[in-house]
Amino acid sequence: MNYNDHAPPHVHIKYQNDYGSYRIEIQSRQWIQPGKPLPPKLKRLIEAWVEAHEQALLEQWQRAMRNEPVEIVG
Repeated sequence: MNYNDHAPPHVHIKYQNDYGSYRIEIQSRQWIQPGKPLPPKLKRLIEAWVEAHEQALLEQWQRAMRNEPVEIVG
């Protein structure tokens, strides 16, 4: 999650030192312009983690958009 990032609320996933290619929307759990394919098991794990932590992630997204300190989720 980045400060002053663009909508919709999403998280960035770092995989094998590639940070910019993987982003997933928090509420819909849709991938945003996916880069290289993730392994299917890892992709499902990320989607399940985002679903399980949806409320906390959205709260941290709002904090980041207000330039307030964010906390690690999960």
